Amino acid sequence: MPSDVSRALPLSPRAFYILVALAEEDTHGYALSKRVETMSAGTVRITGGTLYPLIKQMLDDGWIVETAAAPGDPRRRAYRLTPRGRRIAQAEAARLTDVLRAARECKLVPSGSSL
Repeated sequence: MPSDVSRALPLSPRAFYILVALAEEDTHGYALSKRVETMSAGTVRITGGTLYPLIKQMLDDGWIVETAAAPGDPRRRAYRLTPRGRRIAQAEAARLTDVLRAARECKLVPSGSSL
């Protein structure tokens, strides 16, 4: 029987990037979207129309929690990764590592590549 964590996989790239970004530090929505864009070298962009529904779902699922207001602006809500959210992010990272290993074995990734 699949574990509670494995049932959440695979994650969408946007969801995974949000969890990875929150693994570094608590942050508010706008900074979170900017961090994702930076981490993905601009390949993943998250607008408010996408970000806030994802945040709501992650809050509902217990992957993240709302923390005290962001420093300097009490109107901004900050978010923190929960232990469950960290386990889900770790499981997705392991899944992607396995996919990359299979791609290397099939010669889809050059042997000298840093991937």
